[in-house]
Amino acid sequence: MDVAVVGLGRMGRALAARLAGQGHRLTVWNRSPGAAEAVAAEHGAAVAPDLAGAWAPGRAVITFLADDAAVEAVCLGPDGLIPAAPDGGLLIEMSTISAAASARVAQAARAAGVRYLRAPVSGNAGVLTAGQLGIMVSGARADYDAAHDLLLAIGPKVFHLGDGEQARVMKLALNAMLGGTTQLLAETIALGEASGLDRADMLDVINGSAMASPFVGYKTQALVERDYTPTFSTQLLGKDITLALEAADAVDVPLPVAAAVLDATRDACARGLGDLDFLALLPRLQALAGRRPDVPVDGGER
Repeated sequence: MDVAVVGLGRMGRALAARLAGQGHRLTVWNRSPGAAEAVAAEHGAAVAPDLAGAWAPGRAVITFLADDAAVEAVCLGPDGLIPAAPDGGLLIEMSTISAAASARVAQAARAAGVRYLRAPVSGNAGVLTAGQLGIMVSGARADYDAAHDLLLAIGPKVFHLGDGEQARVMKLALNAMLGGTTQLLAETIALGEASGLDRADMLDVINGSAMASPFVGYKTQALVERDYTPTFSTQLLGKDITLALEAADAVDVPLPVAAAVLDATRDACARGLGDLDFLALLPRLQALAGRRPDVPVDGGER
């Protein structure tokens, strides 16, 4: 299939590599052109000269961008994707953004005759590369059916959740749950180690218990090795929980646990942990307990 990938950060680069590896005809565009040229050279892709050039007859355009502002600039700007799109063009937007920003893109897409799918994902760049990504999709069922084979080429777990902003809310709720799970895991480890338990032993018990999960399983090695190389940063987790709380406010649903975890992520960022993996909620807690943290923490025990 003829596909354009717009936005070549960590996730966009992994997406481009996966699509190229499966034989799709690939076009790329990035706001910093050097990234597009590097991806094109590595994977034999074409570089679109501008956003209008991302479109071609029958080509799907997939965007993977940083935040609301980036998505609105790329999709809605005067030289953006939607103003330049052909009638019936298929835009698949995979970024993690607010439901409100996504709705503004949807409104513009409808007015321009563009088919628009919200398709945020569950998983990091490594999960995408391995072909294990989960994709939450909402938009018209006919558009989802048209894109289904392409989405399956990206990740095997594809869920159609409705025709509006349901995929956005699902993704934000999932990341709020991720934050809560990580905070509880940090509390469990901090309590156990302060009481004389070995971390590897604790994780063996957790992974063999009713509390085992794929998440704990794939984070076990990093926790044992005290490796905070970011797969998803503490700062980005805080951003997503903020968006989840905004979505909850819009429908008058209180999220007290998510609010508490947001406070923890903000404190972790203030202590210099924002660019580390979101597992950095653990060294933040270790510092608060007056114990030696796994990594240096501003204002904490060293």
